[in-house]
Amino acid sequence: MIPLETLSSIINLAIAMSTPLALAGLGEVYSERSGVLNLGVEGIMLMGAFTAFHFTYITGNLIVGYFTAILVGLILGLIKATLSISLKVNQVIAGMGIYFLGFGLSDFLYRTIYGAEYVTIQKSIQVPIPILSSIPVIGPALFKQYPAIYLTYMLLPLAWFILYRTRWGLALRAVGENPRVADTLGVNVFHVRYLAVLFGSAMAGFAGAFLCLGVVGLFYENLTFGMGFIAIGLVYFGKWDPLRMWAGSLIFGTAWSISTFLQDYFTKAGYPTATYFLLMIPYIVVIISLIAVSRKAKAPASLTIPYTRE
Repeated sequence: MIPLETLSSIINLAIAMSTPLALAGLGEVYSERSGVLNLGVEGIMLMGAFTAFHFTYITGNLIVGYFTAILVGLILGLIKATLSISLKVNQVIAGMGIYFLGFGLSDFLYRTIYGAEYVTIQKSIQVPIPILSSIPVIGPALFKQYPAIYLTYMLLPLAWFILYRTRWGLALRAVGENPRVADTLGVNVFHVRYLAVLFGSAMAGFAGAFLCLGVVGLFYENLTFGMGFIAIGLVYFGKWDPLRMWAGSLIFGTAWSISTFLQDYFTKAGYPTATYFLLMIPYIVVIISLIAVSRKAKAPASLTIPYTRE
């Protein structure tokens, strides 16, 4: 029988680990709904993480770190949008270019500025919500969290509402399905796609910042460990729906949290080598989940197809 305190801790960590995926995945949902695949999410997350780390370190202000991460996400998103939408470069190639740029540049800047020095920052703290955080098990797990997680609680339902209940959301979905018809009806296809890609990249930068400032408290090479690509996979798992994608991120976060607690258990039991297998559990869960839903997933009809006005 798992003690209630341990169960609450597992859920708490699951929520925290799922949040970077949920934020990056939300941005990618909007980008792909407009018809633009952004495989550069991982690189943008890494640049967002490094930027947040660096500016938090030199200013001592977490808010500055978050805003600079979002800003660098917007800059990389603008590059991606220009390549894919205006110049009509193959979206897969452009996205991988952004990934390699973010991966290499983040590591280069860190090594150039900090060298081999081991540097940490004062990461964000968990803030309890009065009354709600006192609920047994669920309270400490859901309502004693980082401020960015509370923002995520509000942001994902709002993003769902905008996507399905507003005229702009209708225009976004129309552009992703049939941009020529949307253009005929007066929708500015290029404008909508640019906004979607910029939003998606800003969210990826925000996701990287939270991973660094909220979960880890330091930066190192390949900090994200493939989370950007997993976020893209979760978009397919969620069938391009923000709330379903969020559910997928929670599955990964739960698997990660359980594997973390099992690692600690097996290490104390004298089986430290078991941790290498346990590290694979979250990724295996994602692969199985994707296989289970991939056959029924139907992408936006114009995804990866550049649009040219005649």
